[in-house]
Amino acid sequence: MLGSRLRPNDRLIVLAADPNDPAPDVLVERPALRQFPQLLLATIGYAAQPKEGADGFFVRVELPRSISPKSLFLPAEAIREYFYLLGEPDSPQESLYEFLRTSETATPADLRLAWRLRSVELGMAAADRPVWNRAERAFNILAHPDLRNCYDHMRKDEDAPPLFPYGGFGSILAEGHLSEDGQAFFAQRILAYKPKMTARKLSLLYRRCEFFHDRVVCRDPRRKIEVWLDAGLLPGLHWDLTWNNWKHWLKSRLDVEATLVSAGKYRLTKGEWILRKWSTALPSRLRVSLPEGLVADIARARALHSLLGEHADLVRHACAQIEKHPVEHTTVQKWFDDLGVSTGLKPHYVNWLPDYEPYYFEQLRKRSRTWFLYRNEYLFVWPQVLIAEIPELGHATYLFSRPAQLDEFMHSYAGIDRDDVRHNRNDVATRLGFIGRVVRGRRKQRWLNDVLKRAGEKADYVESFA
Repeated sequence: MLGSRLRPNDRLIVLAADPNDPAPDVLVERPALRQFPQLLLATIGYAAQPKEGADGFFVRVELPRSISPKSLFLPAEAIREYFYLLGEPDSPQESLYEFLRTSETATPADLRLAWRLRSVELGMAAADRPVWNRAERAFNILAHPDLRNCYDHMRKDEDAPPLFPYGGFGSILAEGHLSEDGQAFFAQRILAYKPKMTARKLSLLYRRCEFFHDRVVCRDPRRKIEVWLDAGLLPGLHWDLTWNNWKHWLKSRLDVEATLVSAGKYRLTKGEWILRKWSTALPSRLRVSLPEGLVADIARARALHSLLGEHADLVRHACAQIEKHPVEHTTVQKWFDDLGVSTGLKPHYVNWLPDYEPYYFEQLRKRSRTWFLYRNEYLFVWPQVLIAEIPELGHATYLFSRPAQLDEFMHSYAGIDRDDVRHNRNDVATRLGFIGRVVRGRRKQRWLNDVLKRAGEKADYVESFA
């Protein structure tokens, strides 16, 4: 980024806060030039939302690895010109739509098709790298709804504030000057920018995706990852907004190869501003594999949603009963059988919630002699223990000694909650024979192995090392 722009008599100043930093920020003094006397090559952090100053809009960018300056200020004109290819109003140039050979009304799927065709065209023409970068930047701007909206507004209004694409986090080379106190660098122009990128293979659950009319947004809250998908990446999948009503019954996963860039936003938490970071997949570098059996999974989820709606009164009655006290699954099944309900409606669907993970439920159920429903929990009776489970990330698995009188245990358990057990209020943990909790981590098999050990069951030796 910097080497080709250095000139004789330029003076380099290292700005590293850490003396062992292998790639420190660098300030270049250029005494031979008066208009742009300095260059700054720096690693940037969060790029804030545009603010209006005396000379128009600007964006403040953090410089986390520099001892001084600590902030980079980018004028709106520099961002418009570099990222959005918008120059002076009197010298109009090719728009991002025109560069991709598509129209302003193009759908996300149309944009992806245009990007693919443009890539083939540039490849056959052996285009230079800057042209490739410009095409990819154009697509990544237009494929993100917020950035596309920002771009469309700026084309109509030259005073509209520009967003820094994808929130910063990368390396930048800017031309400008240092403030008198040395704490800020005021840029006049962006010469180069490269976001911090990480290639990842992801497995995303369809049930955690949000379906919009023209795109699907998949989020993984644990790994803090966000992926935007269009119809061009999901061929043959014709969704609509109603899918959000029954998506939690989907079991299929989506395999994605993505290049992630960092993003972030400050949130006020307990009186303190905390930077919340996440990663967003670049639209231009997405590869998606649809799983086998997806069509059947969709049909099953739709049918189950309809079945629950058809028997809503029965489900409501069952929910009212398990809210008061634990109910054995055979009892719920008898209610279903007496009314001739379809075999597709299972007892555990009564209190199943969208974020519940089938793996935890199934692993405990198949080893149980019987099991009960209670509020948002399932109580599994094993040979030597009784397990209370909320099959959702963020919840622990509670183990109790196998009670001699099951009815007496259920009666006692109905009057308490997990917090009472954890803190042994009124000696309830002792009376119920509480053994302990198994906290879930990232590896499901390790969780299962820990549960089996506590329960006195034999674990698979493969799971012991998972």
